[in-house]
Amino acid sequence: MKERIGFSSEGMAEDEAFARYRQLYAQGADVLRLDGAFHARVRGWRFRHMLLFDRHLSGMAHVREERVQADGFDHIVLHHVVSGTLIGRARSGFERAGPGDIVLLDTRRGHRTEAHDLHLVTASIARDLMLAALGSLDALHGLVAHAPDTAMLSEFLQSLVRHAPVLDDRHDGAFARALIELLPTALGGPRDLAIEARRQDHLRREAVEQLIDREIDNPGLTGAVIAERVGVSRATLYRLYHRSGGIARHVRRRRIDAVRRALEQPEEIDLDLDTLARRHGLGTAATLVRLFRADQGVDPAGYRARVRQGRDDAVKEGTRRWSGWMHELD
Repeated sequence: MKERIGFSSEGMAEDEAFARYRQLYAQGADVLRLDGAFHARVRGWRFRHMLLFDRHLSGMAHVREERVQADGFDHIVLHHVVSGTLIGRARSGFERAGPGDIVLLDTRRGHRTEAHDLHLVTASIARDLMLAALGSLDALHGLVAHAPDTAMLSEFLQSLVRHAPVLDDRHDGAFARALIELLPTALGGPRDLAIEARRQDHLRREAVEQLIDREIDNPGLTGAVIAERVGVSRATLYRLYHRSGGIARHVRRRRIDAVRRALEQPEEIDLDLDTLARRHGLGTAATLVRLFRADQGVDPAGYRARVRQGRDDAVKEGTRRWSGWMHELD
């Protein structure tokens, strides 16, 4: 089953509900209270190339201004308005969006959005996937697409929301390919002539990701081995993962992310570190502890303690998981 988070303000006093909602979003945006009643209901799921959220919101604004430079986010946010009104401001590049509209925002740039009786499906999408879909991301920030052009993409996103609770990770590559095909239909087609080359690069990366998933326990999964197994040259492989700091660093980070997800699972949280290290190709417990601390800012024991402390608190659990998801996405 997919990792998920959830939050609902139902049954809470408004002030308490807003404080907890703001805590949940603390790593991604500043949340401001607006006039009128506040309510929020959020469900979210992790896919390999994107994070998907189904949100019912009213009475608040999400603001990304000063934090843009500090947090280093590097993905694209897609908002699909199912019902209600999403209001933008000058930094957001759009005025308002209504039912059927799709809004795109670049997390490298500041923006502010206001929610008024809003039902929104939001996808946080890896930049590389957006480049594979559109070729160029120039002038994308604040772009609003309207029905009927958005119809097929809207149906796809809402279908993912309906089925996400019973999906696992095996078909994430197929969902990413579907998104690559559907995004241009909503936004007027590819945005530069290099689109086919970018799509081929995405398919090559997807083959690499599937190999890493299958052989996460293999400590000998070097760049040379990966290049041979997926049928590309070493130079091509290194080019594909240049933005990630190189293929060796990427594999190491994937191993640590897999350990983090294992520590989230009740059936695996108590595994000894030597077993976790072997299962994820990291050799020894000492190597696991060193790499985990360098990547996550806390050692596995500390992360385990956080998981246990947050088991009965949806906001603490959601905040921790969401932070891990964003770390993977960017």
